[in-house]
Amino acid sequence: MARKKKVDEKLEAKIKELEEELLALKADYLGAAIDELRLPKGHFGVVTFRVGGKTYALPLWSVKGISRAVTIRDEGELGPGYLGVVNFHGELVPVLDAGATLRTESREMDVGDHVLYFAAGGRRVAMVVEAVVDVATFDGEKVIPAGDAGLPRRPFLGAYDDGGNLIRVLEPATILPDTAEARESAEPGVPPDVESGAESAEGEG
Repeated sequence: MARKKKVDEKLEAKIKELEEELLALKADYLGAAIDELRLPKGHFGVVTFRVGGKTYALPLWSVKGISRAVTIRDEGELGPGYLGVVNFHGELVPVLDAGATLRTESREMDVGDHVLYFAAGGRRVAMVVEAVVDVATFDGEKVIPAGDAGLPRRPFLGAYDDGGNLIRVLEPATILPDTAEARESAEPGVPPDVESGAESAEGEG
């Protein structure tokens, strides 16, 4: 019985190791795809990811890298809306709280998560997501402006239809919780949860 338990423990450890290697390979593959992709004229590129079981997207031009889950250092002076900082190629990058940013339930980082690094408000930031899903390109005319999609202009650029699911696209210029650009771009009179029309844009890609 004791021998079987040891075998099971070794097997579980090996499976966990292989899962972590797969996550790292996926991050490397998607990162390479971003670096090599060249958009045709008039096309829009996005990196899609999941948070809270829903699919969102960032404009391709803003994404600077992808990695598997890494250690987040607490930096209290960053203020609300941030979890801390991570080391990205020797640079300490602030990590946005995805729950606060996307108005979903905050959760503890899991070993299977990915970290997205992107440019926002003139600086590089990171966000922990449940999974980076894909890199996609399509005709730019498919992007529906935030107001027409029933979304607030902070932090959304708009949305697009993906096989019947409306995927919300984040606007990097207004995603930070502490920028003047974000405050100026927020659509006046729109409640934080945008009850009207928000449900139709919660793409379950």
